[in-house]
Amino acid sequence: MSLANPRDLLLQQLSELLWIERKLFFEIIPAVHDGSQAPELQQALTSHREETRTHCVRVEEAIRSVGAEPASAASLPLEKLKEVHEENAQQITHRVLRDVFHCGGVVRTEHYELSCYDPAIELAGALGHKECARLLEQNRDEDANALKKIEKLAAKLQDQLPR
Repeated sequence: MSLANPRDLLLQQLSELLWIERKLFFEIIPAVHDGSQAPELQQALTSHREETRTHCVRVEEAIRSVGAEPASAASLPLEKLKEVHEENAQQITHRVLRDVFHCGGVVRTEHYELSCYDPAIELAGALGHKECARLLEQNRDEDANALKKIEKLAAKLQDQLPR
C-alpha cells in the first residue's frame, strides 16, 4: 500500500488495527485462555474476547466511515509478542506463575494496542473523520479498562505465589 497522503496513512493504521483485533479474537485470547488455570483469569479473557469481537466490528465501521472497504494488514510487533509469549509460557511449570506470566502478556498486548489506537485517533481527528475517531476511542477506552482489570488480577495472583 502506497502512503501518498494522510488518508492513506490512516487507512494503513486502521488496517493494522483490524488485523490486531482479529488476531486477538481468533487466536491469541483463546490460546491464553486455554493455557490458563485461574478461573478469574479465564473469565477475564472470555469477557475481553467478547469486547474484542465488538472491536473488530468497530474498526470495520471506522474504515467504512472514511470511505474504504475493510482490509487487514499484518502487525509484525504483535506477531512477535505472540511468538515470544508462546515460547516462554511453555517453560513455566508452576500453574500460578504461568497465570501471572499470562497476565503480563495481556498487559504488554494491551499497551501495544493502546499505542496503535492513539495515533490513529489523533490522525482521524486531524483529518475531520469524527465518526472514525469516535469508534476508535470506544475501543481504546475499553482496552484501557481491560488493562486496569488485568493489572489488578495480576497483583492478586502474585500474592498466591510461593515466597
